[in-house]
Amino acid sequence: MTREMKDSGIEWIGEIPKDWRLKPLGSCFYERNEKVSDSEWEPLSVTKLGIVKQLETAAKSDAHDSRKKVCIGDFVINSRSDRKQSCGVSQYDGSVSLINIVLVNRSFELNYVKYLLKNYGFAEEFYRWGTGIVADLWSTKWERMSKIMLPIPSIEEQKRIGFFLDSKIKEIDKAITLAKASIEDYKKYKQSIITEAVTKGLNPDVEMKDSGIEWIGYMPKEWHSIKIKYVSHISRGLFNHRPRSDKRYYDGIYPFIQTSDVAKSNKYITTYSQTLNEFGKSVSKEFPKGTLTMTIAANVGDVAILDFDAYFPDSIVGFVPNNESDNIYLYYIFKAMKKIFILSSTISTQLNLNIDRVKELYIPYSSNQIERQQIVNYLDQQCQQIDKMIADKETLIKDLEDYKKSLIYEYVTGKKEVK
Repeated sequence: MTREMKDSGIEWIGEIPKDWRLKPLGSCFYERNEKVSDSEWEPLSVTKLGIVKQLETAAKSDAHDSRKKVCIGDFVINSRSDRKQSCGVSQYDGSVSLINIVLVNRSFELNYVKYLLKNYGFAEEFYRWGTGIVADLWSTKWERMSKIMLPIPSIEEQKRIGFFLDSKIKEIDKAITLAKASIEDYKKYKQSIITEAVTKGLNPDVEMKDSGIEWIGYMPKEWHSIKIKYVSHISRGLFNHRPRSDKRYYDGIYPFIQTSDVAKSNKYITTYSQTLNEFGKSVSKEFPKGTLTMTIAANVGDVAILDFDAYFPDSIVGFVPNNESDNIYLYYIFKAMKKIFILSSTISTQLNLNIDRVKELYIPYSSNQIERQQIVNYLDQQCQQIDKMIADKETLIKDLEDYKKSLIYEYVTGKKEVK
């Protein structure tokens, strides 16, 4: 028998079962606003994964006596818009920063609450009730949040929904975890294939010799250990980082590559996040299409090949091989050297790799151009297959995340019924 529905009159909720009620959030919860010290009440972090004991990476304040008290069973939500869906039911007594809203449950079943107030529909409504000047300062206060309307099924149905979603979400999360583990396995396998090919070649029967370089180990007898500076012209970007809002430099037509563009690329840099104007161009340096780029700050050792002429900052180094056909060959060697680049870095507030150190590092090098091209062709084929498997897993994860999001929304708003 089809469940009879009615229009809730609330956009984020849509239709609900005829026997469900609607109430403003403020009549279902009250705000816990008691200030405490984190020396007496353990500091907690409010994350997208829920309420956890304070993370090591969390920004810490000196205001140790200016925290909000949290008790087991309270629902805590970050009021900032850039922390969307950072919330959850607390399993701990503790304290959180003042940016968070702590809600004490008046009448809801906890298992239903944790899904109702964390689903994407409520998150968007919570954001809509916010105020602020710019997006990253946009926040929702209790006075406005309390007016958000919520769907209210019977307590028995709340229990059924919570129990059902616990079971289903556990299954989905397990599948997501397995898919993520597979991706990591594929990445390790890809790295091993690259390292094996660029240090040992493709002929398993070739005579080998000790390279004398720890990371290379044994390599084919006819190969050489050679410093990077002897196979490539190396040049560091000239443009120092400046605020993106500084119109003297940005909003032009000249592609400006940043470390994030290198990190997110898959072999080739085909897109860029920013552009330089004429003045920005005049204080920078152009690198031609085909240049092998590497980050030497923050995410040290990320490499990619430019697919267009571009400019980049001093946190990126460009390599133009002496033999112009070697850019992909060197790309794969550098991919194999990621750990070596990191170990060669210095640490201040972040990792930094000195360009002079890069120049002095040894790489394995076949003097036979045909062999170098064979290695490139082999790795192109192998990496393409592995990348396809990784992409399939990433698609599966996205589909599962979308399914989980939809499932929660449809059950907490009564569009689907637990039989």
